[in-house]
Amino acid sequence: MTVSAFDVSKIPVWNSEYPEKSFDILPEQPSGRIPVTKIEHWRDFTSLLESPFFNRVDTQFIFRGHRRFDWEMTPTLARLTQNGIVTEDIAQRQLDMFRKAIRGRISDHSLLNDEDEREADELWSIGQHHGLMTPLLDWTYSPYVALFFAFAKEDKPDEKDNPYRAIYILNKSFISNNDLCPDIRVFEPKKDDHGRLVSQAGLFTFSPYDATIENKLTEVLTDEDFPDDELKTAAEEDQPGILAKYICKVYIKNEEQQECLKHLRRMNVHHASLFPDLIGAADYCNIFMAELEREKALQQRKVDPVSEPLVVDAGQPEQPSLPLGQNAGSILGLLKSTSESQEVEPNRIQLIADELNKYLSKSMVVDWQARDTVQAEMKNATRVLLRKYGYPVTARDTIVENILEVVGGGSDQ
Repeated sequence: MTVSAFDVSKIPVWNSEYPEKSFDILPEQPSGRIPVTKIEHWRDFTSLLESPFFNRVDTQFIFRGHRRFDWEMTPTLARLTQNGIVTEDIAQRQLDMFRKAIRGRISDHSLLNDEDEREADELWSIGQHHGLMTPLLDWTYSPYVALFFAFAKEDKPDEKDNPYRAIYILNKSFISNNDLCPDIRVFEPKKDDHGRLVSQAGLFTFSPYDATIENKLTEVLTDEDFPDDELKTAAEEDQPGILAKYICKVYIKNEEQQECLKHLRRMNVHHASLFPDLIGAADYCNIFMAELEREKALQQRKVDPVSEPLVVDAGQPEQPSLPLGQNAGSILGLLKSTSESQEVEPNRIQLIADELNKYLSKSMVVDWQARDTVQAEMKNATRVLLRKYGYPVTARDTIVENILEVVGGGSDQ
């Protein structure tokens, strides 16, 4: 799924007053046949959760956060196959191999019992924790833990654009009913030596064999024998809002990632609390120090600004384009040229200019002006960095469309 195919305008905005009208099914979008809605800021997630739509009597929901809008619910083991589907054969061979490989490495020998299905499930869980490719998908009872995992990592400049992050919401009460949904199992391990499952309010689903979880859910929900009278009699335009009671995907505008993490930290949702081991402690320290250095960089630009770019008289002959390092001032001028830039403190604009200068200079290979793919990557990196450092949303397209002309002396033609 390419970013260009992701038509944001088609996705309904969440409306707490009319929740059933807030969903649609867009088969051509990354979500496929799952009902989708969107919110334009992560702060709106709380109001969505407080809606009666997600607070039904005798209904329990679980949540799964995705950093990218275009990631599907694909277990790691399915990534080994060409069609993204886990077969029973590959799952069994993987489990048998892992069971043999851990002999002599574990103290709990009950995990080696290949005739106990419960122990097999526990073994999958342990494997998942240690990086084994499995048919499991991680879920959490806590929507804010899911929000953390959706926003925990920064986007990379060399990736495709990522305008939204996402959270899947699954009706556990429905999935746990074997009469309604026999092919997708929920599993809550009893063994949690590292404490992560407790800290994250975590649990797993086993993906079905020979089908994706999305397709299996759709197959179950659209079966004529599925016992939901409201769904059977609903008009086509009303079906997404009804299906969303069972499974839906919430797109969350990918803005203010760092502010989201700070907000969650105040709620005690952070690496150190979710990963109560040395790795979690290390990640917590790394992220905290990165925040301090980012703030330090902003403060430094208050006392050590780059000089303004020289203004060349229009009547003078055009000068040959300079190496990008010498064009840093031109980037700064471009960033300051929009009216929206007045909303941003000058030291932040300076930081954005420096980061763009640093990254784009690496992309300017000898023939970059003749290579459309390189130019597209440079534009995308510009968009990612503008989002990362909080440049106004409404002015980003202007910067992206003009950045190559600025750094290449009009080469983006």
